[in-house]
Amino acid sequence: MTSNLLISDCVHYRDEEFVGITLKEDESSFIGRSLRQTGDLLLDGARRQVADYKGKFESLKGAYDRFLSRLIISYSGQTFNPSFVERFFGKRKLTFAGIDGTILKHDVFDLVIFFAGAYSSHGEVAIDKDGHASISYEERYLEKGIGVSSVLPIYINEIPLVDQTLLTRAEDGSIDESITFSDAWVVDNSAFADYLMGLSEFYLGYLLVSGENPVDILLFDRVFSSEVASFYAETSDFRVDLDHQCGLIGYDLGGRPFSKSEWVYGRKLLGSLDLGTPAPRGEYLLPRVIAELLADTSRGLTRQQLYEKLNLDTDSKKARLDKELEQGIRGSKNADGIIVRKGKEFVIKPQYRDLWSRLEKLVTEVCGKIFSEDPDITYADRFKVGKRWITTNDLAFLSLISLYLTIRRSWSNRTLLVGVAKDTSARDLKRQVLPVLNHVGRFKGHFGEKGRDTPDTDRMILQWVSLQERNRIAVPWASVEYDTAFKTIVPHFEKEPGLVSGARKNQISLEKTFLKAYFQLAQAESEPKLRSNVLLYDRLVYPGFDTGLDRVLSLKHDYMNQPDSPEAVEVVLYEGLENDIQAFILPLFALMTSTSIPELFGHLKPLYVADKVAKYYYAQFKGMIVSTGAWLINRRDLREFLFYLSSFRERRTSIERSRRYS
Repeated sequence: MTSNLLISDCVHYRDEEFVGITLKEDESSFIGRSLRQTGDLLLDGARRQVADYKGKFESLKGAYDRFLSRLIISYSGQTFNPSFVERFFGKRKLTFAGIDGTILKHDVFDLVIFFAGAYSSHGEVAIDKDGHASISYEERYLEKGIGVSSVLPIYINEIPLVDQTLLTRAEDGSIDESITFSDAWVVDNSAFADYLMGLSEFYLGYLLVSGENPVDILLFDRVFSSEVASFYAETSDFRVDLDHQCGLIGYDLGGRPFSKSEWVYGRKLLGSLDLGTPAPRGEYLLPRVIAELLADTSRGLTRQQLYEKLNLDTDSKKARLDKELEQGIRGSKNADGIIVRKGKEFVIKPQYRDLWSRLEKLVTEVCGKIFSEDPDITYADRFKVGKRWITTNDLAFLSLISLYLTIRRSWSNRTLLVGVAKDTSARDLKRQVLPVLNHVGRFKGHFGEKGRDTPDTDRMILQWVSLQERNRIAVPWASVEYDTAFKTIVPHFEKEPGLVSGARKNQISLEKTFLKAYFQLAQAESEPKLRSNVLLYDRLVYPGFDTGLDRVLSLKHDYMNQPDSPEAVEVVLYEGLENDIQAFILPLFALMTSTSIPELFGHLKPLYVADKVAKYYYAQFKGMIVSTGAWLINRRDLREFLFYLSSFRERRTSIERSRRYS
């Protein structure tokens, strides 16, 4: 059957504000009627979306005057504070780096090539005694830039051995091996290259802060709080079969194999005792005890000393500590006990005293092989431990520990660690921060009954408010910084005054670790209505700079369903307060953006350049793969063999392509 549709029959029309294309079709044609119906559905959906957004934006009128004006700070014309720069960095000539990554997933017959890498751009910013700054960039990016990359060629049938995300699990969590997928599905859905790219970025970040001359400012195209939460969940021994789904278990570290216990306890070690993290509450109580015992240089700590250090002042809290100490001594299904009792003192077992150094050695050795530039190191040496593949679970664990190590070095070096997200669907300001602050009486003002009728994301809300109030909100501006733990906090489930709950399973994520803010950098000189996109950043919390009593809000978490004995959750909030670090970040970001380059409008040049370098390497490597495939196809001695090696779909696509271009 042929259709009576002709390209010459296409006509353009304008319907209200929608511009589209319709086709004159023969009503007797099935294809014509089907296309007409599809077009009508599409147009109707578009009209509904336009009307819906108009209504949602209208509901935001007056929100700036009611409460958003107290949450938005303009840094227009702001210079740097030399005193703060000296206190934080110890100097006024600062180095910076931006990191971005790239991936490529390409199949050649029954082989799949996974390629991933991360690359950095560099520069310097010099701040004079009056607070004025000049910025310079390393122009020879390809010659002097730093990067890491790796490639894994693997047969399609072996991909499930390295990519644990493809496994289908039964209701009890066991792997259901009765379900199989086509080769095309396996290739399309494999996430191995994505995990490898994440590891390359965090490992490169670790290298940049751990060398002889660590950078002073390190920028990522990532949201740290989200990455930590994701990797932390993915590496849980409740979700991962450490005996069969992880190649790192048993890896020889200085004559002693890396153990399941080190995996289980190592992923829980994020925190700084100077910040009081991990907090002695909820699931973080045992990790905090372990951190205290690792830092202790005496013979150990008694139960009473732990009560005092952790400020456990009620019988229920002391009982919980006793329970956690017992678990630390006894261990769990996948981990031996890490604590031993000697008389009245509790101490860490000798084999775990050097846990941090062993984790760092694991990262440097394994990642050193994966991303090695030595051509004599084969892909088996890079991606296998003995006969076991390194899996996506291992890559997630290495990424998590690499990020932990980067954070620790950033604290010790005083490196400003900032992650930037270009496009985000986050809505925690609307859904968590404002409702919680209003519930506990810390802030007055919210969207109220109109909340459901406002745009779904924080970014769209702030973008519209910035546009409507452009005469009062000068760029660059930022929202007040707030603790990323707010993303997991909600008003108390039973609406008890002054109490809060965890958003999921009554769990609240680690506080006093990362702070988050939205920001907007630029507007067009010729048209004030044209402003850059609202982006978000999250940054590391720093002891001595973010921990004053006026900056910390203590929330009462009803963790054990005991409203009379809540646990304290100390979150950082800068509403109504001066913020020296944000007052440094926004002028720096404004210095790094440009209105003359469209792709850089409102974005940061270090990340823009790193992205361009990554795309250059992507194009070069893709060219190699395509050339290799063409070389194989044209080998006469392989032609008969390759015919049966390629799939039916590949042969059909090749024939259709040759017809199209012949």
